[in-house]
Order: sequence, then structure tokens, then C-alpha cells
Amino acid sequence: MTHPWMRTALPIAALIALTGCSTSTPSSSTSGMIDLTPAKEPTELGSSSTTTVNTETVNTSIQVNDSGKVQAFMMRGMVTLGHESNSIQPCGSTQQYWLTTAISDRSALKKITPNGYQAMYAEMIGFLELAPEEGFAANYDGRFTVKQINMISAEMSGGCKQQPHTTRAFGNEPGWATEIKNKQVTLIQMGKERQNQAITSTSSISGKQQYTGKDFSLTLTKAQCNDTMSDALFGWQSTLEWQGKQFKGCATIGATDVTLNWIGEYQSSAQAAQNTGLTTTLVLKPDHSATTTYAYTNGDNSLVETGFWQQANQNTVQVMMTRHQGRRLNGERLFTLNGKTLITTEEVVNGHAYSLGRDGLRLEKQ
Repeated sequence: MTHPWMRTALPIAALIALTGCSTSTPSSSTSGMIDLTPAKEPTELGSSSTTTVNTETVNTSIQVNDSGKVQAFMMRGMVTLGHESNSIQPCGSTQQYWLTTAISDRSALKKITPNGYQAMYAEMIGFLELAPEEGFAANYDGRFTVKQINMISAEMSGGCKQQPHTTRAFGNEPGWATEIKNKQVTLIQMGKERQNQAITSTSSISGKQQYTGKDFSLTLTKAQCNDTMSDALFGWQSTLEWQGKQFKGCATIGATDVTLNWIGEYQSSAQAAQNTGLTTTLVLKPDHSATTTYAYTNGDNSLVETGFWQQANQNTVQVMMTRHQGRRLNGERLFTLNGKTLITTEEVVNGHAYSLGRDGLRLEKQ
């Protein structure tokens, strides 16, 4: 049995519309539908916590790639899985990245993957790397390596049309759902009034997030969780203790990419153009693609490099150029943010470091 409203409504589907969640054996479905229309109240994003974790988005900064240089981030998009194509296309973009999933997830993914390279909506936490030089992946600008699946569904074709959701937990027997928003948690149950409680403390350690209040405790544990009523897979199991009652089910953490403050156009100054004979423009896009354009003041044709970007820490961004005029390139720059200016003093090309001069490369946000 599948839920017809799953195919277009991410906020509904990710909440109690997916009431057939199971962490082991399939469970029976819950009859009827619960109204998940958000209450008409002012919204204000914020964190109510005794720790530094945001109550509505995952703290991905504790996850780094194997080199330790960059932080993992949330990517939402349409995923295609098959023998010749394992890719993710970020929401609202034509960019595609080769996709590498954990071996431990592949069996579960295979069970929900439709035939014929049909795209599935997904939310995945990971980081970008250079694509391999050979094989099907060689034609991509980068490879997205998944550290954790937040959710993936073969039925939510309209997932990218929705805004990123907040942290949610949901299950069945009886049908229930919780949503974390506005420094509080809301419990929704079949045939009952919504119940709200303030979040008084939160904690986040490797593989576990916990939210507590006066009379509730919600724990999210990193583990596969299957929806038995649809072709969906979640990356979190949930346990809710609410006024003496216990509920178990699946969960999804907030799907916002918290590193998007870097996006924009950055350009070298007119004085730099006068000194060097060129203007350098760097564009960082929401889909994590990056373009560097070198425009010469003498009228020569501009040179264009393409690649990707990702956050290294709050003040540093990694920019990888993987194509130069369409040809393969391995060029890395680590920019530090000073006010509105990106600054770097060296570039690493094919493993060799090159100085960018005493003043380095300085690009001001436009």
C-alpha cells in the first residue's frame, strides 16, 4: 500500500503520512489520514538548547571527509541509481554529481530503487571529491560521497518543489508524528488535538541527537529505518517518551544546507586588474558548483574553470576546479573570509603547491 499524497508533498510525506515505518520487520498500517497542515502561527527559526546544536537542522560540522579538510553538508536532490549511472542532481539545478553510497546502505537502496533509471527524491549528508579519471564517473565535475542518508523515496517526485523541512519523527500503531520548530516540539496523533511542549535542552553526539522538555524526551539514533507502506528509506530511528507513553518509529533531521552563506559572486579589484592584466571572478552556486573566470584587460579571450565548493570551517571555504576550458584539472584553493573578501595565498595543482604572490588572491563579494 502506498500513500498517494507522498508523491507531491514532502512536508506531509516526511511526517506522519509515512506511518508504516519499521526498524526490523514490517508493521501493519494505520487507517485514515492525519491532518498535517501547520498551525497558522508566526515562525521564527532559532535554537533553544543548553548545547550548541540547532533544534531544526543537523550539526554536520562534526563530520569531515577522509582528508579532514571539509565539513559534510546536506544535499537535497534527485538521485538516479543503476549500473551506468549513480548520480545526484541538486534541487533547482541542472548540475549532476557522481554518487558514492556506503556499502552498508546499498542492499536497502536496491530494494527501493525502481527500474529504468527512474529518479528518486533524496536528502543526503556528505562531501564532494574529485571524480575518478576512468569509468562512468569520469564525465562528472565531482563525486558526492554519502556519509549518511537522511531519506530517499521513490514516490516523492515533487520533493524538490518543497522547502527544506525541519527535524521530524513519525511512526504507527498508533499513527503519530512530531515536528521540531520554533523552539518546541509538536505531537500529532490520530483523532487528537495537537500537543506542544517547549524544548529545554538538546544534545548531539556521534550518531545520536536528543531533545528534552518538562514531560517529553525525543531521541534520534543513526540507523536505517524502512517505511513498509512505501518505497522509502530513512537514516534515523526515533524513540519518543511523551507524558509516560513511548512511541517508536523513523525520523528525518532538518534538511537545510547550513553552509549556503558562501554563495555569491566574488571578484578581484580594479587595482588588481591594473597590476596583473586580468580580472578574476569566482561564482559559488547553491548546488555547490563553482566557476572561475579570468578576463584579460588586453581583450584576449577569457579562460573558464569549473568545479565545486564546500565549507572547511566557518571562516574557510574549499574551492576545487576540476575542468579548465573543458579539460580535466585538479586545482584546489582554500579561501579565508575576511569581512566580505575571500583571501588565499597559494593554489595546489595536481598535488603541487604554487604561491599566489605576497598579497595572494583577494576576491570581494559583489
